[in-house]
Amino acid sequence: MSNVVLYSATGCPLCAKYKTLLSDRGIKYQEKNTTEQPALLDELIKKGIRMVPTVFVGDKYVAGFRPTSLLEILPS
Repeated sequence: MSNVVLYSATGCPLCAKYKTLLSDRGIKYQEKNTTEQPALLDELIKKGIRMVPTVFVGDKYVAGFRPTSLLEILPS
């Protein structure tokens, strides 16, 4: 089982859509809210990512709301 991590922000409508997408598919994920913990933004910036939502699946990731790309890397 892959480790799925969603970087989100409070009030982010696209983050909410990803939460629904993951939940509807029964995929467990860890949410890291960058509003509640601003230091989490540093984790993303060190990887060259400057936006939420960003979803990591193992060592792969999708930055921004790109559900088709996310579905390609999610565990089946």
